Amino acid sequence: MSGPGFSVIVPTMNMAQFLPDAIASIRRQGLPVAEILVVDSGSTDGTAAVVAAHVEAGLPIRRIEAGCAGPGQARNIGLAQARGEIIAFLDADDLWPADKLERQYARLEAAPALEMVSGFVRYFDRLDPDTLAPAADSRSETLFHVHLGACLYRRRLFDRIGGFDESLLYSEDVDLLLRIREQAIPFTILRAVTLYYRRHAGSMMVQPNPRKQLDFRRAVALSLGRRRALGLAGDLPAFERFVEPAP
Repeated sequence: MSGPGFSVIVPTMNMAQFLPDAIASIRRQGLPVAEILVVDSGSTDGTAAVVAAHVEAGLPIRRIEAGCAGPGQARNIGLAQARGEIIAFLDADDLWPADKLERQYARLEAAPALEMVSGFVRYFDRLDPDTLAPAADSRSETLFHVHLGACLYRRRLFDRIGGFDESLLYSEDVDLLLRIREQAIPFTILRAVTLYYRRHAGSMMVQPNPRKQLDFRRAVALSLGRRRALGLAGDLPAFERFVEPAP
């Protein structure tokens, strides 16, 4: 199965120890990736050297310097330079299962009205370096959660709703999904793991920062305000409604 141009946006800051695993998980996909855009927010740990080594090896990868950009701004910088018809995101400390692109792109192809395909996330803390999957002795759990790396998007979705809210340090992904749901943009959630999410001490999400709760509440408040302005009554449908039945 051939596909259109896939642009993979990898925001990073000081994740050189994990970045090679992320890149390797992109390279092993069953569909060719047109470009990998590593958006580097001021790394000082050798990230540039990691990317340069992959460039020398002939990988379609480039590093975009983003200064001190936050996650939302870094992703917007990547979107502005991405050339592919299909957009994917992968944080530098996470990985993709080997069949992620094939599985999700096949679903998009089967339903041209769909703008996004998501999936389940497997959280882990120990990686098997040979399989690039959670190790047998890893503490793991699998569930649906809002993670950009678990999704595949048509580029036209961002043309329609815009990019990420750069005022949010956290929950910019929550804000994006809420905007997708408010505008009734068609999407589905596969009952399959489409992201391996690495838990580690250096993760931004484990750092104590009051902005985590504040930004989540703000993302929800912004959504409520938009829905009122649109005259939409009631809560958004539960995510379970969008999960596809088991094959």
